[in-house]
Amino acid sequence: MFEQRYITEVRAIFQEQKQLAESALNQVNDEELHRVLAPDTLSLAVIVQHISNNMWSRWTDFLTTDGEKPDRNRDAEFEDQQLSREELMATWDARWQLLDDVLASLTPEDLGKTVLIRGEEKTAIWAIEKQVSHYSYHVGQIVFLAKLFAGENWNVLTIPLPHQR
Repeated sequence: MFEQRYITEVRAIFQEQKQLAESALNQVNDEELHRVLAPDTLSLAVIVQHISNNMWSRWTDFLTTDGEKPDRNRDAEFEDQQLSREELMATWDARWQLLDDVLASLTPEDLGKTVLIRGEEKTAIWAIEKQVSHYSYHVGQIVFLAKLFAGENWNVLTIPLPHQR
C-alpha cells in the first residue's frame, strides 16, 4: 500500500519539476538558451543536455544494469552541442517519458531491490530519491538563469512575493 503510494507521489514530484523547468525555459529566447554568464558556467542548453543524458543512463534498464552506462559520454554533456530548442526539447520530453514509464512499471517489491550506480549497490528507493535531488538541483539552476535572462519580463512560477502581487 505505502509502496504504491510512494511511486504515485514520486511520479508527481518529477512531473512538477519538469513543468517548473519548462515554464522557465519558455520565458527565454533561443539565443539565451546557449548563453553563459562566465567561463566554466553552464548554459541552459547544457543543463538540459546533462539532465536528458543522465536520465537515459539512469533509467534505461533501471533494475537490471548499472545506472552509469558504459557508453555514456558524461564529459560531452557539459559541452554545448548547439542543438536547437526543438532538438533539446524533443530529447528532454523523451527522457522524462522514459523516467515516468519506468516509475509506472515498478511494483512495490521493486522498491526494495538493489540497483547499481557506478558499481555501487544502492536500493531502488535510494536511486530514485537521489535523482529527485539531482534533478531538483538542476531545475533550480534553470529557473535562476531563466529569471536572470528574462529580467523584467519574468512571469513568476511560484507564489509571488508581496511586491509582485
